[in-house]
Amino acid sequence: MSHTPGGQILPLLVAILLFNVGIAVFFFLYNLFMMELGYRERPLGVLAGAMALGSMAGTIPVGILAQKLGNKRILIACLLAVSFALGARLFLLWYPAQVAFAFLDGVMLCGWAICLSPSIASIAEKRRRPAAFSAAFAVAVVAGSVGGFLGGNMPDWFQGLGSRYLSLAVSGINSKRDTLLAACLLTALAAWPVSRLHEQSQPGSFEWIRRPSPFLVRFLLASSCWAAAVGAFNPFTNIFFVRYVGLGAAHLGNFFAVAQLLQAAAVLMMPLLVRRTGLVPGIALAQITTALAVGLLAAGHGVLTEEALYCVFMSAQHMCDPALQNLLMDGVPPGQRSGAASLNFLAVSIAQAIAATVAGAAYQRFGYPAVLMAIAGAVVAAAFGLWLLLPGRSDLVLPISPAPANALQSGSASG
Repeated sequence: MSHTPGGQILPLLVAILLFNVGIAVFFFLYNLFMMELGYRERPLGVLAGAMALGSMAGTIPVGILAQKLGNKRILIACLLAVSFALGARLFLLWYPAQVAFAFLDGVMLCGWAICLSPSIASIAEKRRRPAAFSAAFAVAVVAGSVGGFLGGNMPDWFQGLGSRYLSLAVSGINSKRDTLLAACLLTALAAWPVSRLHEQSQPGSFEWIRRPSPFLVRFLLASSCWAAAVGAFNPFTNIFFVRYVGLGAAHLGNFFAVAQLLQAAAVLMMPLLVRRTGLVPGIALAQITTALAVGLLAAGHGVLTEEALYCVFMSAQHMCDPALQNLLMDGVPPGQRSGAASLNFLAVSIAQAIAATVAGAAYQRFGYPAVLMAIAGAVVAAAFGLWLLLPGRSDLVLPISPAPANALQSGSASG
């Protein structure tokens, strides 16, 4: 395999695909699996919060280990460990054990988030970096689409196979558990293409940030507000559609698959929006669109309209993610990128832990419409906060290639 940046693209994209398919299947079905066992939104919110707290706790240790061992080794270790921890949650159903393994999952998952963005930034030259981030996120979203389809249909497939070929009556709970185990295996398999990567940055190049710059402080405030706003709804979308909109699991899986293909297309359009508006204005526009969609989603317009609004909500939300990572990587020196990614992940994890825990209790007490309206207001506040906190970047327009896929294939960018 070539050790040039271009030679790193294919294995990294394969790893992103396998990891995100496995994670998408798991988190699509996990809440539904637990609700069949008697869990409700409040304890599930606590589990989501525990996972976010685990990510927070793992941020500094992972950053230090990345400095000593390199990104590649950390990615492999985290992929294997998170697969084990997710699998353990399917059998150790005692609530304290669920909280403990959710925390461990968060610790392991933060390794992927912390190491991936600096790797992309080190491979892609600045003018192609927005296209590289968009392409990487688009692959992740497409993988989520595949995961949603598999998560919605694999339980039925397992039941059919059991009854047809093994003469077994497979229960709904067991078929969901089998699907979740398959998702854990896919996540573990992502370690293989990562092992084929050539380390782009040598161990020891990591510089921990002892005194964050004014830009980084403002960015962390804006990023955490945004993460809290959308993190209050994202863990509960499958429950919302099954319990309150009335979709079946198979229908929901197929719908999520189509929705995520639309999200991938939207992510690939983000560089074009940034090219016309600048980086911060483009992010703010996408955030305002997210707020409008979730506000209308709360009104309850019928199944088709709710599905359309959800597509807009998630597409606009995903458009922000690569642009925010691009903004962060451009705003710090190369030696501080891993440290900045770690601090950002720490801030986001704190925000999501609080948001998921509070939202789970709020949904159970006040219902989804009232809480979704509050989320819409929080997203608007996050958009204006970004605009106000980063005024020096509001006129930033980067020279971006209009063909992200070609940029990836050219060898100057990486997914």
